[in-house]
Amino acid sequence: MPSADTSMPQYMWSRTVYVVAFVWLLLLWLLVWSWRDDGIVPTSERESDGPTNVIAPIEPLITIPEDMGTLCTSDTYNVGQWVRREKLLRADKPSDIEKVAGYHCSGGFPHKCYRRLDEGNEFNRSKHIMDYVWEPSECELVPFDAKRFAEYLSNHPLVFVGDSINQLEFESMGCLLGEKLTSPPGDTQLSGGDRNMWVSQFVHQDKLHVEGAVTMAYLRSDYLVRLDDFKLMEPNDDEGYIIGKGTNFPWVHALSRFDHIVINTAAHWHTDLKWGPNESDKEMMDAYRRAMRIIFDYLQRNLRPVQRVWVRSTPYGHAKCSRYTEPSKTPFAPTRKEGEFQWDMFEKMDQVWKEMIDEAQDYRIRFFNVSNMANLRGDAHSRPDSDCLHTCLPGPVDDWNKLLFHEIARDAAGSA
Repeated sequence: MPSADTSMPQYMWSRTVYVVAFVWLLLLWLLVWSWRDDGIVPTSERESDGPTNVIAPIEPLITIPEDMGTLCTSDTYNVGQWVRREKLLRADKPSDIEKVAGYHCSGGFPHKCYRRLDEGNEFNRSKHIMDYVWEPSECELVPFDAKRFAEYLSNHPLVFVGDSINQLEFESMGCLLGEKLTSPPGDTQLSGGDRNMWVSQFVHQDKLHVEGAVTMAYLRSDYLVRLDDFKLMEPNDDEGYIIGKGTNFPWVHALSRFDHIVINTAAHWHTDLKWGPNESDKEMMDAYRRAMRIIFDYLQRNLRPVQRVWVRSTPYGHAKCSRYTEPSKTPFAPTRKEGEFQWDMFEKMDQVWKEMIDEAQDYRIRFFNVSNMANLRGDAHSRPDSDCLHTCLPGPVDDWNKLLFHEIARDAAGSA
C-alpha cells in the first residue's frame, strides 16, 4: 500500500508565507512607532520637524530674583534714557578702563578706542562714552553675570553671523566673557574645510580637553546669501557678486553646532544695477525681501526645537559724528544726505524681519531690538568723522549683549 502524501499543497504554502510576512511587517511597524513614542527618532528627521505647540525648554541660565519688577522685552528695554554714571579710574591707563568695564580682551579688536593713546584725545573720549549707562524706564533687566554666562555658553554655544556690526557685537562679548574664554587649541572645523574662510572663535577653559569644542564664534557674511542667485552657500562655494567691499562666507553648514544664533544683514545692501535698471530703493527692497524670505524659510525647516535665533535690528550711523559729544535725547534719523549712505533704509529692512516673525509665531526665531537706544549714541562712534557707523568698545554694544543675556535668561525661565 503506497505511503500517504503528507506534503502541504502548493496554494496553502504560498498563503502561509504571505501571512508570516504580513505578521513580521506588522510587528516591525509597531516597533518603529514605539520608538517614536519614546522619542527615539533619527536625528535628521527630528531636526527637520517644525516647532510643536509646546515650547521646548532650554537649560536655565540664571535664577531670576523673585523681587524683580516687570522684566524687559527687547522692545520695552528701548524705552528709557542714557544716564551719566561717571566711572572713577585709579589712573588713566587702558588696564583701568578694562577693569571698570569688566573687560578681559585677548584679541586686538579694532574698535577699542581707549587703546589709541597716540591719537589725541581718544582715551578720554572713550572713557566719556563709557560713563553713560542705559536705564529703561518701564522695566528691569536681569543683572549680568559674565562668569555664569560663559559657563552656560560652554554647553549651549553662541554664534554671531552677519556683517561687521555683528563682528563688533562678537568683539564686545569676547571682552565681557574673556576671563573664561580662550582660543581653541586646534582646528574646530567650523569652516567646513573651506580654506578661503576665516573664523573668529573662543572656547571655554573647561572645554579645552574636548576636541573641536567651540563656545562662541563669529562667521562673516555681509548678505547672508549669494547675491547672484540668493543661494545659502556651502563651504567652498564662490561668494559671487559683492557690492563695494566686503566678505560673504557660508554659514548654514555650522548652525547645528550652536544653540543660540544672532544674525543680521543690512549695512552692505545698497541700490545697484544688480536689482534692476533703475537702481531704485524699491528694486533693492524687493531683492532684500526675497532673500530674507529664503533665509527665514530655511531656518524654520532646519532649526532644532531647543535652538534660538535672535534677528538683531540695525541701528543707523550719524553723519559728521564729531559734532556729537554726548548722547542725544531724541534721535536724528538719516534722510539720505551726504555721508548718510543708505542708513535711512535700515528701519525698512528691520520691518521685513518683523513681519515674517510676527506672521510665523515661531518661538525659535525672535526679533532682537537694539536700535532705539543705540540710535541716540552719535557720540560713541569709532572714528569721527571717518567711521560714523561702528561704535567704540566699551560702549553701547555692551548693552546689547547684556540685553541678550537677559533675553536668554528670560526665555529659559519661561517668561519670553
